[in-house]
Amino acid sequence: MSHIISDDAAHAPQWKQLCLAAMAELDPTKLPQRIDEARSAVLDRVEDRFSTKSSDGEQFELRNALEALSVLRKFAQSEIGLLCRA
Repeated sequence: MSHIISDDAAHAPQWKQLCLAAMAELDPTKLPQRIDEARSAVLDRVEDRFSTKSSDGEQFELRNALEALSVLRKFAQSEIGLLCRA
């Protein structure tokens, strides 16, 4: 995964790295798994926020990540559907 992520992003939290990897995935057969891994990591971090301090900025980023992954999932499903019909 590190080859997909820039040096700056390599120091980002794991949930963010997984989101970036999902968004950079070009193989439609691997994309659903990448999305699931990223979504799971984001939701884990959301749960962690209940027991630890974190910024409102992170809450905003987590919400945006979930929205982006949702859009990416819809795109992936349509792409896989097109591949199956071809």
